[in-house]
Amino acid sequence: MNPLTAYRTRAEQQPQQSVRVLVVDDQPLFAEAISVLLKLNEGIEVVGTAADGQEAVDRAIALEPDLVLMDIQMPRLDGIAATRRIRRRLPHTKILMMTALTGDEYVEQALQAGAEACVRKFSHAGDLLTAIEEIAGRALQAA
Repeated sequence: MNPLTAYRTRAEQQPQQSVRVLVVDDQPLFAEAISVLLKLNEGIEVVGTAADGQEAVDRAIALEPDLVLMDIQMPRLDGIAATRRIRRRLPHTKILMMTALTGDEYVEQALQAGAEACVRKFSHAGDLLTAIEEIAGRALQAA
């Protein structure tokens, strides 16, 4: 049996509860587009957005999302430093990093800071949704 198939079977058996997501990116158009994409899935509730790492920390503490979807490179406080702060304050909140950077050192730094995974911004939408599904441990369905 394919491990991913087995995983989805277990996820589908769990009660379906929305994954509460905070979207963090300093590019407003990208953040809005990602938010719209996520809202097309019944299993995701976008609880807020933030435009930089410091705002991400503040919003995460206030909103207590299940998952923070955050860019690595941002002004004021980068995503790696923000990840460390969020993990200290909200250890149960999952963090999925996004990056347009091609160097693996940034991905390694994000994982060392406490992120569960990192997706490249040039990935397909399905790759992002699969990553959210796997990190959240829940199957997602299109609305």
